[in-house]
Amino acid sequence: MENRIQERVAKVIENADILDKRAYFTVDCEGSIKRKEMNYTIPAMVFCKNDELFNENLQKECNKIERENQKKIDRLSNVEVETLKTNFVKLVIKGELEFAKKYGKELALRDKEEFLKTLFNLSLMDNINFNKPLMALAMKEILNTIGWKDEVGYLVISYFTKQRFDLNLLENLKETEEEVLNVPESLKLIAYKKVLDSYKYTKEKKYKAILLEEIKKNKEISHNEIENEILASLKF
Repeated sequence: MENRIQERVAKVIENADILDKRAYFTVDCEGSIKRKEMNYTIPAMVFCKNDELFNENLQKECNKIERENQKKIDRLSNVEVETLKTNFVKLVIKGELEFAKKYGKELALRDKEEFLKTLFNLSLMDNINFNKPLMALAMKEILNTIGWKDEVGYLVISYFTKQRFDLNLLENLKETEEEVLNVPESLKLIAYKKVLDSYKYTKEKKYKAILLEEIKKNKEISHNEIENEILASLKF
């Protein structure tokens, strides 16, 4: 996996300006909501073993119309770690990318493990259908392999921030003591379970309730080729 990530990151960095989206969530004056699906480039960079499939996906996801010129992300070296963590969470959930990326970078460079746990926790709060746990798992492998890269970190934090949070289940479900033993072969559910098992969380019982609720609702899902490749790498 290490060699695979190192070989592919240069391609992702080269195309970073056209891999982001200006918005993942929009709502018009009539109340019509539109959400765009996650860009699979970052998870594919890590978990897709097939080079040809990765390159095809990269080419498909590049969109010059969505070009976002990226700049070097500034450091916040005078901010305490706990403040970095608190503000990163607030900014991501509020959708304030310009500041969230700075707090995220500084936290990742200052305390990688705290950054990952915070990113994982954020991914568990949100709607499972947004696949943020999968993005978080990919970011963990990237940080552990090549360290922080502004372009990659930006794409990850951009998705977390621009795909606006849906906290309905977090707010309304009751906590459960029930253990999650069997997870269907669904990419979003397996990624969620892997993130859930990675750390101890204050809201762990609530996250278990969310996962169990989604398992109950789960219907047989047909994955596309890139999703099947990623799923094969993530299976328990």
